[in-house]
Order: sequence, then structure tokens, then C-alpha cells
Amino acid sequence: MSNVVCFNFTVLCMPGTGESPDFSGNHTRFIGYTRQEKTILLSTVAIGAVCGVLPVIIGISRIGLKVVFMTSGALAAISTFLIPILAPMHFYLFVILRFVQGLSYATCFPAVGAITSSWASLAQQGLFVAALTTFGQTSSIFSMPVAGELCSSPVGWKAVYYLHALISVAVFTVWFAIFTDSPEDNKFVRPAELAEIEYNKSEEAIHEHHNTPYLEIASTPSVWGIWIGAFGDLIAVQLIHIYSPVFLHDVGGYSFEKTGFAAAVPVLFQFIVKMFAGHSSDKIQGISETTKLRIYNTLALGASAIFLVALGFVKQGQGVLGLVLMTLATGMFGFNGGGFSKCAALVSRQYNHFVMAINQILICFSMIVCPLIVSSILQQGTVAEWRIVFFVHAAILVISNAVFCWLATAKPAPWTDRTIKHSATKNTPLYQMKV
Repeated sequence: MSNVVCFNFTVLCMPGTGESPDFSGNHTRFIGYTRQEKTILLSTVAIGAVCGVLPVIIGISRIGLKVVFMTSGALAAISTFLIPILAPMHFYLFVILRFVQGLSYATCFPAVGAITSSWASLAQQGLFVAALTTFGQTSSIFSMPVAGELCSSPVGWKAVYYLHALISVAVFTVWFAIFTDSPEDNKFVRPAELAEIEYNKSEEAIHEHHNTPYLEIASTPSVWGIWIGAFGDLIAVQLIHIYSPVFLHDVGGYSFEKTGFAAAVPVLFQFIVKMFAGHSSDKIQGISETTKLRIYNTLALGASAIFLVALGFVKQGQGVLGLVLMTLATGMFGFNGGGFSKCAALVSRQYNHFVMAINQILICFSMIVCPLIVSSILQQGTVAEWRIVFFVHAAILVISNAVFCWLATAKPAPWTDRTIKHSATKNTPLYQMKV
């Protein structure tokens, strides 16, 4: 994820393809990429990720997550390393590398689903989902400040990509050496730990012998609610990830190096909130699991919508106020670990990798839709235009949260365990396989 995110900042400090920087005094001036080129480079990652989802789903089902994720890491490291070399040569070489980054990015959410279903006990679903989905926050927490410092240093923007590529090689090497697809096969897992992981899980969930029931999953109303809630969340999250450096720089008045650190503050707060939400959603007693899902999702989407509306009233030069409100809006998204993300794990159990794979497609779609929405509104970058941008995203959050709360349930769907004979209407697929 960091390999994808670092472009969101370096676009502020890298010259366009074939452009020679103009040195004036102690400063380097350049035009950079046009608005259309930036939109293409942002959207290409999403297109690549969409193209990669189907091979990832098939790959996880047939050869396991370990090999699929390692292949993804290799693609990420190679494409990121080549960007400083090939991007200055030709714009479309840069586009191809961004597409390859998108292919590697396609593994992220399916990996969360596969790891949670195999490695998390039923009592720790919220914690696992919350911890694993923090990759979006940790990538920004690392990449934004590092990119800001390197861009304003003598080594320049190219060092950002080289550093990320080297870190990718190290991290994925460790992953391949330690991870196994099943806890049964891992030498570090003791028998007592394995028993805790498998406690109260059905035989189907532990030993998935059946083909994934794609049509049943896709025709289940509770799953629709998960996907709609995820889409609303992801569009607003894209707004923060892609445009927070631009907003803080243009409206808040932060310099390049300060923008990098400032843009990392909201996602750091979100990381803390997400870990708290994931743990607390597993531990809170006295209210039903379904009610907890609705409460946490409303905190994630509803509260964030309120702070986005407040952001719309930030005036030019009010950098501190803008940063505070953006931090609060972003932080509230952390509660989604106890909302739609946990709902996906509870409803779909051993097939969570497929439900999360659709979330991956949705995040890719949001990476296309969000820039289109913002670019259609943000013509001059005025405060009034930013206000409309924030209002539109707040409305999307409110609507998607309402749909999720209507369809949410914490019960496993009948296609996760064929011994389940009766289920609520919202958890019953419109299409049912004959078994």
C-alpha cells in the first residue's frame, strides 16, 4: 500500500515526464503533471487492482495466500523501483508501472479475509479485522512524512521510490519465511493456540472442502449491506488519502515538508482508534453483536460525515483548524473495524476472502470515482469548491451507513454451514444451491 500511497505526495514535488526543472536561486521550479495526467495516474492503479482481483480470488482458492501474496510483493517492489528510472522517459511507461502497482494492490483485502477466516478465533474477529486493515493507515503514517522529508532534501523524490522498493523486498521476504496458509501447518503455533483458534468453528470453516458459493454470497442482502457500507467509507477514505496533502498545502498553507507530517497525523489517529475499536467490539458485553455492528459503523461513517461538513467551513490559512477537523474525521473511520468489516467476517466466515475481494473492487472503484467527483468540483481550488467536495462525501457516508444498519446482522449465513436450516430474511440468499 505504501508503494501506491507515496505517489500521492511525490506528485507535489516531482517534475512531469520529460520536463527539465528550472533552478532559480536555492529553489527548483517545475510545472509537474497536468490535472488530466494526475487523474490518469491515480485511476490506473484502480484499474490494475480491478484486473487483479479475479486472479487473486482464484489463486487463493487453489494455491493459497502465501504464494499469491509473495507474488504481489514482488510486483510491488519491482514496479516501484522502476518508477524513478522510467517515469521521466515517457508518461505511458509511468502509467504501465502504476497499473502493475494496482495488480499487486489487488491482494490486500482478500488477504485480510483469508487470514481472518483461518487464523482468528470467533472471539477475536473484530481485533483481527481492525489490525489487518490498518495497512491503509500505517502506509500513510510512514510514507507521507518520509516523502515530505526526502522531497525537500538533496536526494529528491526518486529516493522515495527506491526506499519503498527496498523495504518491500525485506518485508515480503520475512512474510514468506514465517507465514503459512493454515495455523495447523505453522511450527510456531502450539496445540492450545490451535484449539482456541478453531473453537466453535464448523468443520466447513476449518476444512473448506467445498467450492466457494459465489452466487449465494452475491445474492445475500446482509452482504449487500456490507458492500454498500464499505463503498461509502472507502470513497471518503480516498478523499483523505489522495487529497489531504493538497488541501493542507493549498488551503491550510503548509509547506511541502510540513505537509508530509501534517497529512500523517489524521491517519495516525485513525490507526489508534481502529485498534481500540477492534478490541473493544470483541470485549463489550450486554448488547447484541448486531447492535454493536450498527453502533460502530455509525460512529465510523456518521461521525466522520459531521466532521467533513465542519471541514467545509474552514477558511483560507486556517491550517491548524483544518488539520484538527481532518484528524477527527479520519479517526472516526477507525470504528469500521467493528462495523462493516467485522460484519463481513461474522456473516461470511470461511468465505470472507471473497467478500473482502469485492471490497477490494469497491476500493478500486472509489479510487476512480473520488478523483472524478473532486476534479469535477475543484476547478480553481477555492475554499467554496472544497466545501462542496466535503458536503458531497458527507452525504454519501450518511446514505451508505443507513443502508448498512438496515441490513446488518452478526449471524453466519447458511452457505457457511449447511446444517443451518433457518435464517433471517436479510441473511438468506435469493439464490440457493442444491446440496
